[in-house]
Amino acid sequence: MSEFNVTASCWRGRESRAEAELRSYWGKNFFVVKKQPSYLIIKYKGDPFEAVEKLKELVDPRYTVLLKVTPYDYSVPADIEEVVKAVEKAAKKIPEGESYRITLEGPIFELKGDEWEELPKEEAIRRIAEVVNRPVDLENYKWVVYIKSMPLRGSQFAGVSVHRPEQVFKVKPYRG
Repeated sequence: MSEFNVTASCWRGRESRAEAELRSYWGKNFFVVKKQPSYLIIKYKGDPFEAVEKLKELVDPRYTVLLKVTPYDYSVPADIEEVVKAVEKAAKKIPEGESYRITLEGPIFELKGDEWEELPKEEAIRRIAEVVNRPVDLENYKWVVYIKSMPLRGSQFAGVSVHRPEQVFKVKPYRG
C-alpha cells in the first residue's frame, strides 16, 4: 500500500489551517499521515492528480495558507531500486518524443553489503534517468519526474510523481 500520494506545503505555523482548508475542498477523502512544520504528508482516497486539479479550480490565491500541493503516482522506500521501479512504471505516461527533467529532493539510499549508504545526488539521478527513454531537456521540458524523499514512520520514503508542470498546485504569495 502506498504510504502517501499528496504533499502540501503551507505557511509555517498554519498546518492545522491548511488541513482545515483542504477538508473544505476534499471533504473526508483524505487523512494526514504526518504533519511537520510548513508541510503535510497526505493519503488521498482517490486520484491525487484529480484532487490537485480540483484545488486549482477552487482555491482563491488571496485567501489561502496553501503554497504548493503535489500529487504522486507512488510512494516507496527511498531505496534506489524501489525508486527506479516506480519511475519506470510512472514514466510510461510521458508520450514518445516529449522532453522531461528529473527533480530530486532528499536522500536516496542503496544497500551495499549490509549497510545502507546515501547515494550522491548525481548518481541517483543518472540511475533514475536510465529507465526513462525520453529526451532530457532541463530548460524547455514538458514533463517532470519528481522524487521527494522524506522520513516517515521511522523509515525514509520517496514520493514518485511524473507530471506536467501545470499539474502541481502553486500559489505565488499575494501582495495585494
